[in-house]
Amino acid sequence: MATSLGQLLDALVDNAHSLDDRPAVRADAATALGHVGRALAHLRRDGVSPIAGDQREQHVAALAAACTELAARAPATESTLTRIAAAAADTVGVLHAQTTVASRWAAATTVAETVTPLAEVIARGLPAGPAAEWLAEVRHQAVLVQQTAALQPPTRTDAAILDRPVPGPAADRSVDPAIVVPDAVGVLLRATARGSDPPSVAEVSAYTIAAQTLSSAAERLGPASGAVAGPSRASDAWGAVRLALRPYEDGSRRPHAHAPSGVTAAGRLHAVLSEAGSDPNTWTASLRASVAAGAQHLPTFANQLLYRTVRHWADSGTLIGYARDMPPRDERVAAYLRGYQLGGLVRADAVDLQPVAGALHNARLLSLAVADHAAGPGVRATAGFPQRAWTANRALLDDPQTPVALSEARQQAHQQLQATRARPGPSRAR
Repeated sequence: MATSLGQLLDALVDNAHSLDDRPAVRADAATALGHVGRALAHLRRDGVSPIAGDQREQHVAALAAACTELAARAPATESTLTRIAAAAADTVGVLHAQTTVASRWAAATTVAETVTPLAEVIARGLPAGPAAEWLAEVRHQAVLVQQTAALQPPTRTDAAILDRPVPGPAADRSVDPAIVVPDAVGVLLRATARGSDPPSVAEVSAYTIAAQTLSSAAERLGPASGAVAGPSRASDAWGAVRLALRPYEDGSRRPHAHAPSGVTAAGRLHAVLSEAGSDPNTWTASLRASVAAGAQHLPTFANQLLYRTVRHWADSGTLIGYARDMPPRDERVAAYLRGYQLGGLVRADAVDLQPVAGALHNARLLSLAVADHAAGPGVRATAGFPQRAWTANRALLDDPQTPVALSEARQQAHQQLQATRARPGPSRAR
C-alpha cells in the first residue's frame, strides 16, 4: 500500500514513545538513528539551502554525522524502529526527483524531530563512555537544527512533500479501491515529476481521465449540501484539459503493445472508482478516506503537468497539429487555408499551447476547491490523511485573491468546454 515520508516519520516517533528501556530496544533505537543520519545526509547532499555552506547545511550535516557515529557503536539489530527508519531513509531517496531545496529543508526539519524521542530511548541506562558522548552530541546537534528551523521555518507548501504518496511494491496486484487510489495517485505524481521522462499526449489524456474521475468522486464527498457549486467543477475542468489537447499530436495516439506504468495506474484508478458507484453512502469508510486523501494531491498534479509537461512540449516543439484547430495567427494563413491536408500541419509552440495551459490552470484552482470540499473534519481525523498537503491547499485558498481567481476559473472552464465541444472535428485526413 502507498505510504509517505510523513507517515513513516510519525510512526517512528509513536513507536519510540511506546517502547521500554530493554537493551535490545535501545540497540534498535540506536540503529534506527543510523538510518535517520542516512536520510539527513541524503537531503544535505541534494541541498537544503540555496546558499552553499550556510547554517542549515552545516547543522544538518553535523547531525547526520553524529547519528551515524552513534549507530556505529550500537549492536547491529533489525527490529521495529530500525525497519521504519530504514524505510523513511529509502523514501527520501525515492522522492529525490520530486523535491526542491525548500521542500528538502522541510523534510530535514521533520526528520530531525525524530532524533529526540529515539535519543530518549537510548539514554535509559546508557553507561558513560564513547556512546554516551556521541549521544550528547546527537542531542546537541538536533537542538541546533530545531533552532535553525524556528528562525527559518519551512512554509506549509514546502512541507507538503512529506505527504507525497509513494506506491507500494505489491499494490498493482490489489483490487481494493482503498489501496488502488493512493497507489495510483503516487504513480501519477511520479510520472509527471521533474526528472522523469516527459509524458506523451496519449499518456496525459489518460492521466486527465483519472484526475476527472477522482475529482468527480471527491465532489460527492464533504458536506451534505451536495456537489461543489458553480457553473463548472474540477471534474469539468479536467475534462476541458483533455478536450484542449484534442488538436495536438505527437505520434502516441495509436495502439501500444505495453502501457506505461502511469497509464496503467490511471486506468486502474478510473476502473475502481467507476465500479464503486455514484453514491458515496455505499462506499466503505476506507474508500471515502482514500478518495479525500487523493484529492489533496490533484492541485500538485495539475501544477506538474502545467509547468513541466506543457513547458517541455512548448520548448521542444514535440507536438504538431492543423493550423485550423489552433489559435489564429497571421503568419499561418496559408496553412490555415489548406485545412485538414498535409500542408495544413504546423508545429505547436508556447502560443499554440495556451489553451492547454489555461485549462490546466483552471483545473489546478478548481482542484483546490474540491480537495477542501472533500476533507471534512471527520475525514481529516482518520489515520493517514495528508494533513500537510491539506494545509498547503488551505494556505492557497486563504489567499485574498483566490476567490476571484476561482470564479474566473469556473467561468473559463465552462466556456472552454462549450467552445471545444462545438468546434467541428478534423476530417479523415487527420
